[in-house]
Amino acid sequence: MKMRAVTAASCALLSLGVLTGAYAASTDPAGSYISAKHGIRQPIFGQQALTSILQDPTSYKGRAIEITADVMGAVASGDTHTLIVNANSTPVNITLSAKFAAADWSQPGHRLRLLISVESITASGEVPLRLISAAPEDEVVSSEAVAPAGWMRVSSTSRSVAYVRDPNYGVTRSTPAGVGSSMGARPELSNGQVSAGKPVCMLSPEALNVYGSYYSAIRSLNGRLTESEANTITSSILYFSDQNQVDPRLIIAMIIAESGFDMNSTSHTGAMGLGQLMPGTARSLGVVDAYDPVQNIGGSVKLLRQHLDRYGGAPSHAGVIPFDQIKLVMAAYNAGPGAVSKYHGVPPYRETQRYVQKVASLYKALCGK
Repeated sequence: MKMRAVTAASCALLSLGVLTGAYAASTDPAGSYISAKHGIRQPIFGQQALTSILQDPTSYKGRAIEITADVMGAVASGDTHTLIVNANSTPVNITLSAKFAAADWSQPGHRLRLLISVESITASGEVPLRLISAAPEDEVVSSEAVAPAGWMRVSSTSRSVAYVRDPNYGVTRSTPAGVGSSMGARPELSNGQVSAGKPVCMLSPEALNVYGSYYSAIRSLNGRLTESEANTITSSILYFSDQNQVDPRLIIAMIIAESGFDMNSTSHTGAMGLGQLMPGTARSLGVVDAYDPVQNIGGSVKLLRQHLDRYGGAPSHAGVIPFDQIKLVMAAYNAGPGAVSKYHGVPPYRETQRYVQKVASLYKALCGK
């Protein structure tokens, strides 16, 4: 794999500030709520199903329901936190995780949009409802109202709001009689396989929280990318980062050094696409079309993961990777693990040493180091 020249556009990446990993917490409750809602892959029951759920919870175990309710109060018993809400004159107790217990909206008097799931019935016969996400009702309504038809809001800052095309727009799926649903079908990815040319839609809520910043960075790195292409690349990076537990910032740094986000890039040695996969390497990774961004990124991230495992493993939750490990991983990506083994470290090849330094420097910058 040959290192590609880093274009002047890549410098714009650093002006965007530090990119967070795909598991960063969101400071935007409404954005987090909508991201969590779009991350659920089954139909979501509407508020009209609440009475049925409370009467026959066993039939709804593991399912999600969206309600609007007023906060009555909260109770703490040891490590257990319970939010008490009034949903159309029906009192409902909802178990909170620690991250929600101190939220501003958990105070009495707030009107909330709540996404909750039905847990296993307790020995005492209580119906345990667990909070998935919540946000002030007016903020959720405002966020949903400004999204154009066929688009979904994925992130926001104090200055901008980011959207991507909703792959579920216009798609309906059947739900039990009398139960409302706000979700459409999501395309499944089986055994890590992807359909050529199609964006990856199975993003986690955590990945959706940072989607906007990654999309903006990628667009700045290659202004020739269409909106659809940038969406596909961003989705693929965050999806395969999540699936392989590889820090997405390393994937960004690698692609900058390899191709400058040029999907059609070809080196003089025949390396192809965003991650500059050689023909033999691509075949071994199951990549049929190395110029398809989804397949290329999927294969490249799988290869990164293999090298991470070879040189010490990857941090959990796609965390920051030690820089000494980065050097070995990227040397193997560029020159092959055989060369790293032969020289007991980064090979003395000028191209490989420059490549490793470039990726490590970009990665440090993206992590704020």
